[in-house]
Amino acid sequence: MVLKHCSKQCDSHRSRKGHLWWPFLFLALVNVPQESVALENNGIQLSFTSRTVSEALPIKEFADEWRTPPGKGDSTWTRNRFDQGVWYEDWGFGYTQRFDYQLRYNEATTDLYYRDENDLDPPTGRVPVLLEISQLRAQGIKLKRRWQWSSGFFAQADLSLLSASDFQDGILAGELGSDNEFFSGSARLDYRYSEDLLLEHQFEPPEGRGIALDFNIGYAGTHRSASLVVQDLYSAIEWEQAPHTFGAFDSVDREVAHAVQLNPLFTGKRLLEDYRQRMPVYATAHYAEHRASVDWALDLELFDGDLRYRPGLRWDQLPGNPYLGYEVVDGQWLLQLGDDRGFWHFQLGSDSADWESAHSLTLAFGFSAPIF
Repeated sequence: MVLKHCSKQCDSHRSRKGHLWWPFLFLALVNVPQESVALENNGIQLSFTSRTVSEALPIKEFADEWRTPPGKGDSTWTRNRFDQGVWYEDWGFGYTQRFDYQLRYNEATTDLYYRDENDLDPPTGRVPVLLEISQLRAQGIKLKRRWQWSSGFFAQADLSLLSASDFQDGILAGELGSDNEFFSGSARLDYRYSEDLLLEHQFEPPEGRGIALDFNIGYAGTHRSASLVVQDLYSAIEWEQAPHTFGAFDSVDREVAHAVQLNPLFTGKRLLEDYRQRMPVYATAHYAEHRASVDWALDLELFDGDLRYRPGLRWDQLPGNPYLGYEVVDGQWLLQLGDDRGFWHFQLGSDSADWESAHSLTLAFGFSAPIF
């Protein structure tokens, strides 16, 4: 993944009002697509899933040019999975690929970045600046085991053995203020990475290997059903000799006549050391009451301390078993279609009819077929 490079954020020398060199290379987003198909019989399986939320700006604009003033919010994240494999009795085996990205920030940071991108006057006084990133790209094999009991209860555990190729894990925090015609400030940096997007450190890319454990437990009965899915219940990616840069940025006035020229002065250390990366836990819960003509459902989603909930209805007497739900926090409508036996499903959700204006997107599809 290549993170967002804005036209101005790498300028070391700028006239006009002059700005602090922006260490905002953390700002980025990719959206490529959650949810596996549980087979009742032996067979093959393929699924592609994605969940993306951008609180401050529409997703497309967050990853592009910031032309709209950012709104309230402190997080942008995306979780994406592609799985293909085979089930034999209660065991599953397959290939998995994942991309995870999460950026935390505060409203002052997004406001400053927007003003700088659009040549607007800075706010008065000093404001806190915060950027915290967690990113992982990995692929590998996935081992699955499921249990089903006559009482209607079931469980499934998925263990992914991963080879990771790209990661970012760090925080940039400090203060920035306007002093006459330019920005000045300082910030502390604690940053681990497979590619240095701040200081252009050249090095041999590290290798990462590790595991991730997902768990699913639930109940399926005649009148109601419920399930709980926890992704990354345990995760550990071991990076060998990964770069670690930590220290502080301070703005330095170069005192060039008739121009304001500010460069960042970085004081700190850079090490190569082994590092264990942990991924944040992601959990969803589902409950449904089965009625004669329509199912009443409630879905919950918990990630990074934020709880989202979506009531919905499913009409299993209609072709395609359509489901329609409304996620209350972000205002996302979600449509799902699938066959009676669970051999295919398609899911699409957005908080806007115009996808370019969407802050919340869900995309998923899956296919399975018996072969034994």
